[in-house]
Parts: sequence; C-alpha cells; structure tokens
Amino acid sequence: MLLIIITMLGVTKWWIPNVRGFEKLYAASHWALSYDYGLIRRGLVGTIMKVWIPIITIEDVHHTALIAYCIFLVFLLVAFYLLLRYKEKNGQLFRLILIFLANPATISLLASDLGRFDLFLIMITFLSMTLLLLNRHVWLIPILMIMAMFIHEGFLIMYAPTIAATIIFVYLWNKREKKILVTLVFSAVSVVAALLVLYKYGRPTLGYDEFSRLIQSRATFCVTPLSTGECYFSIKDHYHLASSSLYDAEAIANFFVALLILSPVFLILLNLWSHVLRNCGAQCRVCKLFFLATLSGLMVIPIATDYGRWLSAVIFCNFFAIFFLMGKGVIKVEELTEYTGGSFKLLFVLILLTYLIFGPLHDWEPYPYKDNLIFSSFSIIAVLLFDIGFFIRWRSIGRVTSS
Repeated sequence: MLLIIITMLGVTKWWIPNVRGFEKLYAASHWALSYDYGLIRRGLVGTIMKVWIPIITIEDVHHTALIAYCIFLVFLLVAFYLLLRYKEKNGQLFRLILIFLANPATISLLASDLGRFDLFLIMITFLSMTLLLLNRHVWLIPILMIMAMFIHEGFLIMYAPTIAATIIFVYLWNKREKKILVTLVFSAVSVVAALLVLYKYGRPTLGYDEFSRLIQSRATFCVTPLSTGECYFSIKDHYHLASSSLYDAEAIANFFVALLILSPVFLILLNLWSHVLRNCGAQCRVCKLFFLATLSGLMVIPIATDYGRWLSAVIFCNFFAIFFLMGKGVIKVEELTEYTGGSFKLLFVLILLTYLIFGPLHDWEPYPYKDNLIFSSFSIIAVLLFDIGFFIRWRSIGRVTSS
C-alpha cells in the first residue's frame, strides 16, 4: 500500500499543473455555463458552482477540480486496500494496480488535464460499479447516471455501457434479484430520457452573441469560443465541428503511435479477460458482453479527435471491470501465474519505469513526443521488449496449464 500511495503521489506531483500554469481555458470555460439562460448541455457543474461562486476564476476551477481529483484517489486507495487485504496472492494484484496507476492514460492524464469534466464521469462510473459490487444502495445508480448525462453527454457512449453491462452481470450472477433488474430498467430509461431532453431542449433560446456575453460575464478569464459553441449549437452541429479534422493523416499517425505505447496495457488486459472467460462458466456470454461494453469509448473515434481521452475511457472501464470481477471472485488472483517470477519481474520494472518517465498522453494529440526521436526510440523499444517477453511467457504458461 505504501508503494501504491507513493506512485499516486508521484504521478500527481509530476504532472498536475499549478495555478499559474493552469492554461486549460477550454476545459475551464465549461465551468462558467449554467442553467440561468435555459437548459444547455454540460451546464450542471457550473450551476452547482454558482451557488457558492457567482463569478468563477481560474483558481476556483483549479482548486475545485484538485479537490475532486484527491477524493477520487482516496476512493481508489480504499478499494485497493480492501482488494489487497482479501484477494492478494504473491504480488500479482499489487503489480496490476501499479500498472493501472502508472500507465499514461489513467491517473497522470487526469492530473495533467485537470478541469475537464471527464474526472466526474469516471468517478460516477467507479462509484456505480462499487455499489454493484457491494450490492448496496443500487437505487443511487440511475440518479448518478442522470447527473453524468447533464455533466457531459459523452457519458452515454464512453461509460454508460460499462455500468449497464455490470448491472446485467450482477443480475445474472446473483440469482436474478428483482432490485437489480429494476435498477437496470430505471438506469436505461433515465439515460435515454436525459439524451432526448438534451437533444430536443438542450440549446439556449438566446442569440449566440448575447449567450456568449452572458457566459463571459460569469468568468474572470477568457471563455473560449469553442466551448461556448459546443454547448450553444445542437448535438448534430457539434458532430460536424468535432469531426472536421478526422481525416488528418498526422492525427491518425499520432493515434496509432499512442496505441503502440499502450500495447503492454492492452496485452495485460487481454490476458486478464482470458482468465475471466476461463472461469465464468455458464455466464460466458454476459462476460463477453461485459468486455465489449468496456470498449465503447472506441465508438467516439469517428465522431471526434480527442483520441487520448477515448483511449483513457477504454482503459479506465477495463480496469474497473477487472477489479470488479476480482472482487466477485470470477478472476482467481492465485491463478495469475503470468505475473509472478521468471522474466516478468524484470519486464514489469522496465515498463513501469518507462511509463513513469513517459508521463501522460495528451487529449487531442495523444502521443506527446512526436518530435523527440531519441525519447520515442527508447520508449518504443521498452514497450516492444515487454510485449514480446510477456506474450512468450503467456504462451508458455498456457501450454503448461493445458498439458
């Protein structure tokens, strides 16, 4: 636990922006939105903030987002402590937790991109899955999902499918409890209703210039036209705006290099899902559905080019699902022999140090070192060494197990 805390604090200290360097004006601009001028998308956070802070500053956004980020870290620490206490065997789970924390698409990305509403969506997803794991207060889940939709409508694609798949899994795993089925129905109805409301009524009746002026009056910093336009125009109009650079060859190349850097994480997740499918018994179909649901963030790729955020959503959902399935006993930690002994310890240290030095992905151009040939070469070499070594180990252990 001490090493986990040190990793959390290290990633946060290295990558979180200080107040003076907090230049995320696009993300901060959304905090100036509110429902004072009619129902608008992404206006819930700003409406709540206005109760305490009528005129918002960059410092307000930074400090509030930092508090939320720290609360999320505390939630994670409590969950990891309980998992390690009751499930740990020979360090396998500990290593997986460190990989989750240190990879460039999770904690470090949230820290460097402080101020985006993605943090709140991830917190709601984590809390909903925790309630389902404990099977307590599940009636809160539809409420949380409605809140998430009014924080950012992207929740529908990136995180809602994982929560829905978790509810279905719990319903079938726990002998079809009626309250779980009711939770599923209410959650689905709530999310669809929220989408319809936002689609039909989530556009201000004011003119664009007047709307921009009123939003600017709520902030001491310059509200960006992009953030204002995203919430003023319709969802359909926003799609045309966000997908304008979809066919940019440089952006696509940047995306594929980011995939390469994250390949050790994807390889580990595929290995863990193979354990799930081996142990799920009669629930094999619902486990496959669960896996597909965690990939829903990839559906946003044809819609907008914030590739780093979409990859982050996929990795968060996958790790949350894996930890959930460990809590349920579907994944037997003692069976994860790929993560103990042999060459894995050296490979693990190599990839962990690579990720800690590499730092976070970026949101729009996910690979941040495209102009640094030396750094890129060392990072890619380390990634390929891990991929080859882990794949060989996975195959050799699989042959021994099958024989």
